[in-house]
Amino acid sequence: VTDVPHPVNSPEEYAVHATLCKTGIGNPVQCRWRAEEVGMWMDFLDLDGDGQPDSGTTGNENGGRVSYIHYAEPYPEMVDLSHVGYSDEPVHLTTAAVEVLSTSVGTGIIYLLDTTDYTMIDGQLRFEPKLVQDWEIPWAEDHCYGADCPINPDGDEWLLFSPHNLDSAYFETDESTDQSHGGGWDGRLYVSHYHAGLWVLDIETLVSPTNPNDKFATYSEATVAWYLPHGDDGVILESDFYEFSWVPFLWAVEHHNGITYASCISTGLYVMQLDIDTPYLGTTV
Repeated sequence: VTDVPHPVNSPEEYAVHATLCKTGIGNPVQCRWRAEEVGMWMDFLDLDGDGQPDSGTTGNENGGRVSYIHYAEPYPEMVDLSHVGYSDEPVHLTTAAVEVLSTSVGTGIIYLLDTTDYTMIDGQLRFEPKLVQDWEIPWAEDHCYGADCPINPDGDEWLLFSPHNLDSAYFETDESTDQSHGGGWDGRLYVSHYHAGLWVLDIETLVSPTNPNDKFATYSEATVAWYLPHGDDGVILESDFYEFSWVPFLWAVEHHNGITYASCISTGLYVMQLDIDTPYLGTTV
């Protein structure tokens, strides 16, 4: 997290620390320096239970299932989460999605972060992000893909069950349109997931799931919708003119005013509508 309009450090100062980090080949001891305007979050999931976040420097990298963050997006509005017992003050949320080309287990994590808090010490502002919830395809523990998959080790990237880009939407609601936990608003994430298609997630459920200690139950409960736009998983596109021949290959999703637009690298643009988004046609979302 960076305060872009108000940088306070010189490129020369940054160059020294960046060089030190590079010579250490990513060693966390040499890469812990942060510019004064930056907040940092690296508390990835610890799926192997060794007490350290899973990553290339601490172990259990698994293709970057929990640590290779490819895309991050701030939620478009500060939100009131008092009705789900999270905070009595407005909250700023940020989503972060990994991109994973190969796993021995799993499909790639999406994080929902609280990026509200910051500290101000001696005029130095620093954001203090913290994890609210994570999400993965509910049946991820039963799957693997790519060169690291023991069932079918294939590095051809033909079946990538990985999140890529996503879009977040804020809906003002009333008693007739609210589809989640009340509070006068609904929030949804629209996630492109390569060969796994489009997934739509409910933000309030991620913040306050019924059974927070059961990941499968939480991931399932937060899933609003799923759509595979073209073909079966990993079908070859009969074309001699395009390298990304596998379909579907959904790499980007945007929600705009009640309509969802999904872009497939191999087969083009898909225009879709979720039934509960119908009331927002023609509005600004």
